[in-house]
Amino acid sequence: MKQNKILLLIIFCSCILLSNTVNAQLMAVESKDTLNGKPKVTARLIGRLKLNGIYDIKGSLNGNSSFLIHKNDVSGLDIPAFSMDMRQSQLRFVSTIQLSNGKELKSMLEADFEGANNTSQFRLRHAWIQYDHWMIGQNWSNFGDYSLWPASLLDWDGPTGMVLSRRIQVRYTANFRKNGHTSFELSAEYMEPRRLYDYTLSPGYGVDYAPSRAPDAVAGIRYTFDNAGFMKLAGLYRSVAYDSQDIATGETDFDFASKNGGGVTAITSIFFRKKSGLVNNLQAQWTIGKGISDYFLAVGGSGLDGFAKSDFSGKLNLLPVHAGFISYQKYWNTKFHSMIMTSYNHFYEGAGTQAGWDQMTNYQFTLNASYDFFDYLTIGLEPQIGYKELQYDNGSTQGANAVRINFGILFNF
Repeated sequence: MKQNKILLLIIFCSCILLSNTVNAQLMAVESKDTLNGKPKVTARLIGRLKLNGIYDIKGSLNGNSSFLIHKNDVSGLDIPAFSMDMRQSQLRFVSTIQLSNGKELKSMLEADFEGANNTSQFRLRHAWIQYDHWMIGQNWSNFGDYSLWPASLLDWDGPTGMVLSRRIQVRYTANFRKNGHTSFELSAEYMEPRRLYDYTLSPGYGVDYAPSRAPDAVAGIRYTFDNAGFMKLAGLYRSVAYDSQDIATGETDFDFASKNGGGVTAITSIFFRKKSGLVNNLQAQWTIGKGISDYFLAVGGSGLDGFAKSDFSGKLNLLPVHAGFISYQKYWNTKFHSMIMTSYNHFYEGAGTQAGWDQMTNYQFTLNASYDFFDYLTIGLEPQIGYKELQYDNGSTQGANAVRINFGILFNF
């Protein structure tokens, strides 16, 4: 609560500071003194209002503002539902300070109202500072990419198979050659304890929560095309800590244990520029790993990093997964644009654990049509279809569809 008040106070003071230097759709201020040929301090307050509307036709995803197909009831239960909210509205404060050594100090503070349990509580999204090659704070994980997002998507948890996660981190980024196209990124990352290590707790089977003793380590290499997108390959290593108790032998004390997990992800984003100046965009990502579900934005928080073994040995089995998505956005004219996206994830080796299944596969298909009424006002309609399938150790399967229509209004100011 104290943190929320501080954030509100910062943004309120920023509004007062910027109120006398407002341009259309952008509240900005620049200091009168200059350094390096630029204003010594520049700051902007950016806002975004988003009306999020949902109509569930088929499936049991009611109560979820995102299309979390992995939570669909495979028994075929249908719960039609309608809802609207403004929780994904955002406030962002960014600043740049010129330094006497010719470099810049950049920062960003961003929040929305997407609180826990579908409440409109004020929530910190990003908070970081950047100097030269170093970035410190909460930002998009290096195991993924900040530029990766299927444009126009109304469902802000994204594709079910996309790696994108906010992490507290220390990151170092540098080009292999000065002004070159290829850069490398190294980071040590940490998730807040409320979501740290997304395995399903099973004290009755000897597995309980234990705090981390080391951050996750991520390394990536990124190649940027001239005004045409980028490609990236990243690798992750993590040591997933847990408390272990061998109930079968009658041990009563929990002892610290850990399992090693990690994975590799490949990303591409390519722009197709037309003579008219319009830009179409193709994006794709494919990921494979073990114990990495918490890095999938749409899946994190679901306990799918791993499950306790069912033999009461107090061992944690990290689940292997491979996943991906591909999307294409096309501008038909300066106002109307559409996007098509398909995505999947596949978890396996759940047999012999408390998962209750051997394999789980989730599919998602999304079509978006958006119209820009003005430069800063967009409306959109987004049908989504998903299918969840569970395969059991005896070879039987069970699955069910979900159908949803999203609609939204997005206003940037």
